[in-house]
Amino acid sequence: MAAILRWATEWGVDDQLIGREREQAQLQAWAAEVFAGRGSLVLLAGEAGVGKTSLARRALAGSGLQVLEGVGTQGGTSAFGPVVEVLRAHLRSEGGGPLVEGPLAGHLALLLPELGPPAAETDRATLFEAIRLALAAIAARGPAAVFLDDLQWADDATLELLGALARSLDTQPLLVLGAYRSDELPRDHAIRRLRSELRRAGRLRQVTVESLGAEATATLLERTLGAAGPTLRRAVFDRTDGVPFFVNELGSALAAGGRLQAGLSGLELLEGEDVPLPDSVRDAVLLRAAGLSDDARAAVLTAAVAGQTFDPELVTAVAGLAEWPDELLRHGIVVEGAPGCMAFRHALVREAFYREVPWTRRVALHRAVAQRLEAEQAAPVVVAEHWALGRRPEQARASLLVAAEAFCAVHAYRDAERTTRRALELWSEERNEGEDRARLDMLERLAGCAELAGDLAEASTVWREVADGRRQEGDPFPLGTAHSRLAAVLELQSRWQEALASREQAAGAFTDAGRPAEAAAERLASATHLRSAGSFRAALSLLETAGRQARAAGRVDLQARVLGYQGNARARMGQGHDAVEQVRAALAMALEHGLAGLAAEIYQRLADALEHTGDYAAAKETYDQAFSFCTANALEPTAQLCLACLTAVLRQTGDWERAVTLSRQVIASSDATLRARAVATGMLGSILAHRGQTRRARPLLLESLTLARQIELASLELHATWGLAIVDQTEDATGSAAGHCWSMVERWRQTEDRHYAIAPLRWATTFFAELGDGPGTRTCAAALAQVAAGAGNDEAMSALSHALGETALLDGSAEQAADQFAQALVLLQGLDVPFDRCETERRAAAALAMVGRREEAVEHLVAAHRTARRLGARPLVERLTASLTALGERPDRRLGRQAVAQAANSGLTRREVEVVRLVALGHTNREIARDLFLSPRTVEMHVGSILLKLDCRSRADAARRASELGLLAGMA
Repeated sequence: MAAILRWATEWGVDDQLIGREREQAQLQAWAAEVFAGRGSLVLLAGEAGVGKTSLARRALAGSGLQVLEGVGTQGGTSAFGPVVEVLRAHLRSEGGGPLVEGPLAGHLALLLPELGPPAAETDRATLFEAIRLALAAIAARGPAAVFLDDLQWADDATLELLGALARSLDTQPLLVLGAYRSDELPRDHAIRRLRSELRRAGRLRQVTVESLGAEATATLLERTLGAAGPTLRRAVFDRTDGVPFFVNELGSALAAGGRLQAGLSGLELLEGEDVPLPDSVRDAVLLRAAGLSDDARAAVLTAAVAGQTFDPELVTAVAGLAEWPDELLRHGIVVEGAPGCMAFRHALVREAFYREVPWTRRVALHRAVAQRLEAEQAAPVVVAEHWALGRRPEQARASLLVAAEAFCAVHAYRDAERTTRRALELWSEERNEGEDRARLDMLERLAGCAELAGDLAEASTVWREVADGRRQEGDPFPLGTAHSRLAAVLELQSRWQEALASREQAAGAFTDAGRPAEAAAERLASATHLRSAGSFRAALSLLETAGRQARAAGRVDLQARVLGYQGNARARMGQGHDAVEQVRAALAMALEHGLAGLAAEIYQRLADALEHTGDYAAAKETYDQAFSFCTANALEPTAQLCLACLTAVLRQTGDWERAVTLSRQVIASSDATLRARAVATGMLGSILAHRGQTRRARPLLLESLTLARQIELASLELHATWGLAIVDQTEDATGSAAGHCWSMVERWRQTEDRHYAIAPLRWATTFFAELGDGPGTRTCAAALAQVAAGAGNDEAMSALSHALGETALLDGSAEQAADQFAQALVLLQGLDVPFDRCETERRAAAALAMVGRREEAVEHLVAAHRTARRLGARPLVERLTASLTALGERPDRRLGRQAVAQAANSGLTRREVEVVRLVALGHTNREIARDLFLSPRTVEMHVGSILLKLDCRSRADAARRASELGLLAGMA
């Protein structure tokens, strides 16, 4: 029984690492990486009482790292609470030096006032960077570990910060270890978002701590009590399910209650005694505390109300005691924490005592604690929680609003959203007129926080409620503001029809309020979207009204923007020179009034208008000028959009190399807007598809199509779908390619496009014709006839002639087809559209061959072959080569041996064929360089070119593909 008596006085035995050898080894291995400068974020998961904290501390204690701890607090804390605790612990430690110096120090002072004057304002990225540098400064003094416990109670800002930190830890000697309860974690908890984010980035490192098995449970029980008999071991395991904390509490309860006796094989239950605690550890904790004095019991119950971590002086005062009873420390119920603080040994201990406090007493204690914390200027969110549990909703609501403002000040918008929603929930149903107005203001704050937190579904719901409330008030201006904000949120969710309706309601409300400028801005925003969606007439109607309102408001900026969009929409409808001049007038107006940002936008609209008139040379020049203007005026997002739009012109005019370079530049730019990225990925994917690099093209085109649908950019939807059709055709997925072609036609029918549909429909007409699909061919031809009637330019008329040539071939009228294709080529003479010309020459050759004009057919094929080869359009080159062969021509005589060999080798040069053959033999770059008398750098460039031309990702892929193409024939 000596072991029983020993346990009764020693409550802090470190016995929770039994059966944790694997988990401890894994944590220590990750800790060891820190000494090599490779830190990481590691999550430690497990149910309450399973021993996460002990495991983490034991693993870190033996790692040689300097360790700092922070903890999440049940009931909430200030923004970044656990991280602030870590930084503050460093500042208070012996030898703790400055965290951040220079301009970022003021941003960190927003969280740590002791650092000095805070920055006047900050942003989320800058604040995250300041915290990152502070942690890096700690690690710079020696490899370090930060242990953040109870993350299930941490604020959302802390968890969002961890996701950002994970991206930089692999280059810092810092391990961040975060422990959380995995049981009963809500579906929408921020930890779940963090884990998903880490998993997607390939950075998820997690150790899950499970309950102990029967053997380990018995070992733990014997560590607590001494030798235990088999009946006691089985009973304890069955009752505790191997949860270590439960095992300890149950063992100590049995010992404290005198429920054990010595048996033949160790301690056993007294005869006739059942094991206590049928359901939980609560009774065990309370049984162990049965011998506490009245003062100690009053203190521990008050402390349980105060929280997991508490100030003993505050608890002593609220409990009405003369001094703090030290027996709570001796019994291990509480432990000492930071200076002036104590904490319960385990959260389950605190929960057990909290449930013992009678409800009425609990309410009174929460009120008393709230009053003292408020007087001491404690964290408002903590004060609010006590007021709420003390049934004082008005005081709780006031504290929650203060807390929400504090969260917003450091961009902790999810936490601000949660606290504001909680404040609204505390509002009485019975309100007077003034309270209704205050509640609406609070709803606006909630909507704004939800919007900034990215909770768009919640934001749109709340903005609707705000709009309904403002409508009942009868004041049109705040009603218009609510509808405007609602529209913006709906647009972010791609709910465009609802957004347009909300914008119109906003414009109407602003008009009623006598605010023409705001009304014009709403209609201009709607018109901008309608233009992108290809609804030009609807856009022009809105622009006309917006123009009148802009003039009434005397707003030159709005007038210029309206004028620019009017001209651009008219150009897209095929109204040519006059439309372009209207955009030029808008640009002159913006420049005259020094409106640089607006001028940059209109510059891009001007280039777009020129593109739609078919003046590609002027469009390219204007896009280049617009880019230079934007760069000179530090308008980088608009500059990237100009480059992205320029790639569309470059793709059409055959400058594919520059288009590829600029597309990749835009994709890599952090300043690129969603629209710019959508265009750049679409154009790059389209060019790669034309070049037969389908593996690289498909994901780019799918991304572009997804983004285009999200922002309703109709022209790009057409081009991305066309690119996917080309990919499928190259991969012999004819049915899928046909489906994409029909999708193009259907999407075009929903627009008023007169330009971007030309090339896709032209290609689709030929695709259907070569399949012998009459309905598909004629549908595309009819669409092109409608486009040509509206546009009337040479490019549209050429596409129509090409389509009529295809229908003539289907009808068996080869002579008529040849004439139509010839007319199409004549119309293209003044246009720089080489790919379209190649396709028309190829089809013209087919028609000419049918009517016996063989030499003319060959001339067309040779000319097209040269152009296709220059473009790098490998699938088209292969089709042209096959057409020459079918006419009985030797391609090498007509095209030259080098050109034919390169075409036969999938575009690889002679030297690249030599290199890929050696790659297939498993040679390294250095070995290939030695065999071919080249430098290793030259071989590296050849291998890169091979991978690109063969659309492969690895050397093994390239060897396999080369074998399929017959490039390895004759090798031993």
